[in-house]
Amino acid sequence: MPDTGEPSLRVVRGPRPFYLRRRFLRPFAPAALVAVAGLLALTTSANLLLPLQPLTVINGSVGSKADYFEDDQVRDLLLRHHIRVNITRQGSREGAGSDLDTLDFVFPSGQPAARLVVEKRIAEGKRQTVHRPFVSPVVLATYREYADTLVANNLATAQPTAGGEPPYYYNVSMAPFLERMRAGETWNDLRLGDRGLSNDNVALVNTTDVCVSNGAATYLSLVAYLHRHGVPKDLADATDLGNEIKPLLRAQGQPIVSPELYFVDEGRRNAPIIVIYEHQYLAHQLRHRARQGQLDRDRVLLYPDVALPSEPQFIGLTESGTRLGKLLTTDPDLRRRAMELGFRVFDPTGETASPQLSRFLAESRVPEPARGGIETKVLLPDLPLLEKMIEVVGDCPKPGK
Repeated sequence: MPDTGEPSLRVVRGPRPFYLRRRFLRPFAPAALVAVAGLLALTTSANLLLPLQPLTVINGSVGSKADYFEDDQVRDLLLRHHIRVNITRQGSREGAGSDLDTLDFVFPSGQPAARLVVEKRIAEGKRQTVHRPFVSPVVLATYREYADTLVANNLATAQPTAGGEPPYYYNVSMAPFLERMRAGETWNDLRLGDRGLSNDNVALVNTTDVCVSNGAATYLSLVAYLHRHGVPKDLADATDLGNEIKPLLRAQGQPIVSPELYFVDEGRRNAPIIVIYEHQYLAHQLRHRARQGQLDRDRVLLYPDVALPSEPQFIGLTESGTRLGKLLTTDPDLRRRAMELGFRVFDPTGETASPQLSRFLAESRVPEPARGGIETKVLLPDLPLLEKMIEVVGDCPKPGK
């Protein structure tokens, strides 16, 4: 009988896909394993998922410390914590008078402006938190020819240097210098011409607008204290004192617009001494060394023999602002970047500045300024009396106008 069984089928297997062939797997497999391991590591560290995680936008008003928040590395570090900071750069006193309900934090550069914020919040029955992440002293920035002219007139002394470098820091005797200002002596009267320059302007210190700037208000406090050898006792006394010292701050007319004038050529003639913060100078020298391999020898600092109060305070107004303040105080990467921008970083308690800046400047071959030679500490008057002097000296508009 014929065979009636089921027919047998032969399965013919086609060629393997290219990605399963041994010739492909041998070189590719190790690279694939590395890629998978990297993917797992990124996922574990949350960096890969960063764009997918919610971003907290924090709004603040910042004075001179805006240099920190505008730094690209600081922005990147904050993004790792899922934070983006939007700042309004304005004078510390201007920020204190702004609409605080629209902000998460304010960062005044000094105690008087910070007190304005705190007192306003207390009066409104609202809370705030205060952090002190870093500090930058108020200093007087000038040019080498002007500093050496002060030395020749026994008004300043150069701080010691090492390695044959010229001095970059000087100690200035403020009381006798103010006497020369009161007498109306010009730079040419002080024989600036002996150093190849001519300037008929009165030898005084230039500031930004005292109505809005903490640095200018701090310098006003110094001048007032040395002029009176104390603080005013009441509003009438503060008004009189403000009128007495006004020529020492406004003898050349309107205040300068920005301390950046110091870092351009026009500053040498128009604002030969200007109030700035130490970090602005140190950051300039660090950049100059990195880009050109040497320091800027034309620009130097004057350190008054009178201690100027400089107590910047980060004031958190919301939970987000408070979180940011704590982060600036504790995060090691953010603290290090502050130091690289010339700030003196406080220890986590906010009580004392750490020695990290000294080591960093030495590593970067930028001389460190000495903080000795201070003979007097300026005492700030009560806030209403300081406000009155500021109003008189600056011809400040009344609030709300």
